[in-house]
Amino acid sequence: MRVLQRCGMLVGTFALIFVGFLWFVRPWYLSWGATADEQQLALPGDEIVRDAGAQNTRAITIHAPADQIWPWLAQLGQDRGGFYSYRRLENLVGCEMPDPGMLLPEKQHWQLGDKLWMYPPEKASGQGFATLRAMVPGRALAFGTRMFGTESDDPEDGSWAFVLVPIDAGTTRLLVRGRGAEGRSLLGTAFDRSIFEPVHFAMERRMMTGLAGTVEGAPPSGLDDDLQILLWMTTFALIGVAKLLVVFQDEWRRPLAGFASSLVVFQVLTLAQPPVFVGALLVLGVVAVLWWPMRARGAPAHRDGATVAGGGTTTVV
Repeated sequence: MRVLQRCGMLVGTFALIFVGFLWFVRPWYLSWGATADEQQLALPGDEIVRDAGAQNTRAITIHAPADQIWPWLAQLGQDRGGFYSYRRLENLVGCEMPDPGMLLPEKQHWQLGDKLWMYPPEKASGQGFATLRAMVPGRALAFGTRMFGTESDDPEDGSWAFVLVPIDAGTTRLLVRGRGAEGRSLLGTAFDRSIFEPVHFAMERRMMTGLAGTVEGAPPSGLDDDLQILLWMTTFALIGVAKLLVVFQDEWRRPLAGFASSLVVFQVLTLAQPPVFVGALLVLGVVAVLWWPMRARGAPAHRDGATVAGGGTTTVV
């Protein structure tokens, strides 16, 4: 019975945090960096999915003219210059992603119908790609995609567009928009919102900041990326440890607080992607919640050479 009660507390805590995630965190990352006007702006590639049931628009300012950004953007792809994202994670799942550390002029040419490879062509039955459906040379690339559960021989029901919007001679906005057709199943919607969307955002955000840093002459540090991933893995492990402590340890309150804090910190680390030292402090905070020594309840207090316990006073000679 005690195990069932403790499991119920874990489920309830997870449910509360998940509701908070859907209510507050999801709207934030769906429009990360984008203004209200940019979210409503008609962009190249919107016509790929005309009656979209879902749309997200994200944006970042790059301190460079669009003409300087375009060559870096145009070499996106597993078979081109990579994706400027977490290469360690990409390669762990077999992407064999190249290092986007230099411009590759021979990899910057596109024609409608070309494939944006996200996985090696010889893997995943050759299905790890999106197809170029719209292009504005020097300004926009827009790809047709298939959403989770859509068969490879079914029509495309998603789009992924990259658009450069010049602001002035030395500043450009990079807008990244994803659209999906309406009519998703309940299972497909649940998968999208709980798994695909946050994972995709974590990688896409790193791609956008990585591209911006590369163009501006401050490419992302591979060491920093690896340390961030290590912090993610550590926090994920702490979630599991906290669950076990809640179920099997007599004192369950602190482990339950540690479980809740580790879930929140995991979201912060993967989605907000703070600097490594900030992330390390957050992880240490979770460790402190779980294991920081505390005086046992009911332990005697010592004052001025006397021990006070249970209302009586014993003088120490």
